[in-house]
Amino acid sequence: MKIGLGSYSFRWAFKAGMAPDVFLQLASDFGSEVVQLCENSGVDRLDQQGLKELAGLARRLNLVLECGGSGGRNLAQMEAGIRRTSCLDGIIYRCVIDSDGSAPDAVIANLRELLPLLRDCGVIFCAENHFNFSPQTLRRIVEEVDDPAVGVCLDPLNSIGQWVGPEETIRELISFARTAHIKDAKITRSGSGFVIAGVPLGEGHLDLAGYIATVAPRVESLLLESWMEPVDGERGPRTLEQEALWARNGLTLVSELTSRYRK
Repeated sequence: MKIGLGSYSFRWAFKAGMAPDVFLQLASDFGSEVVQLCENSGVDRLDQQGLKELAGLARRLNLVLECGGSGGRNLAQMEAGIRRTSCLDGIIYRCVIDSDGSAPDAVIANLRELLPLLRDCGVIFCAENHFNFSPQTLRRIVEEVDDPAVGVCLDPLNSIGQWVGPEETIRELISFARTAHIKDAKITRSGSGFVIAGVPLGEGHLDLAGYIATVAPRVESLLLESWMEPVDGERGPRTLEQEALWARNGLTLVSELTSRYRK
């Protein structure tokens, strides 16, 4: 298993205009072994030459690249993401398949149609549990496609939006996980309800040791993300400084907690 940063660990820096090559250099400086370039990174705007240059930089930095996209309805868009992953010498394409209102059966049909391309490119399609499909629905989709080229990108916190906690999410999806995210959050009482807020890794309610012990033997990569709120605006200097600090410190903690699994 390799550890590293997903591009959503630097969501505000990318909104402020950070380029993918700058992110790769930062990730390497922080100790990443793998980087996941998702739809917020601008990687989908690179032409073939730009992708080749990025892949060359990753090789020089000893980084494995993964690619990411969003939407389960647009077949051409997913095909482009798979080819982009291959061009970056990656084997994992993570996709949020429920972001565009696709019905589960339509997603299943599209994934089956993508299987020949996935095999030709040597890419694994990893559907991420997100905010609209429950883990149970995502599990059904992967089970019905029933092909080793389709797996799961496991995120322990995203399914909170479906009233499903980390333990149930992990239990439902761990057997299909090929890559995984790690971030932390804290739930606090607010008036008559509750607030879920991102916090630095290790300061929230996620059972980090238990989560890592479960996912590390099964996945090929573990990517740090965060739900950090802006400090002084989305592009403010203190926001960007804190975001980088969360990423650096979080990856250091992940490295310490996963050392026994990476020998």
